Amino acid sequence: MDPELRVAFEALTKDASVWDGVGDALSAAQSEVAAIEVNRGAFSFAAIDLADSYAQLHTTVAGLLRDGAEATHAGADALRTVRDDFSRYEDIAQSELYALWQPIA
Repeated sequence: MDPELRVAFEALTKDASVWDGVGDALSAAQSEVAAIEVNRGAFSFAAIDLADSYAQLHTTVAGLLRDGAEATHAGADALRTVRDDFSRYEDIAQSELYALWQPIA
């Protein structure tokens, strides 16, 4: 295997791990936010509108964190798929890359 391609494979693997870490952090944050109870009774009768806004914000933030975790895990999976595809078709990909670009010696 060409050393430059080996480095690229390793970089894709490392980047996928980083994105999985981000997804895990977002999942943990989503779990923490979801565990917060939004109790209208904690607000005074004069702040019911604020309680409703808080509940809506709580739902929105939890949803964004969940969606972010899913998206970052999907990104990590895509990086692994690209890595695996390049690995599977290494000779073809290497030939095509060298046909497009030759490094200056």
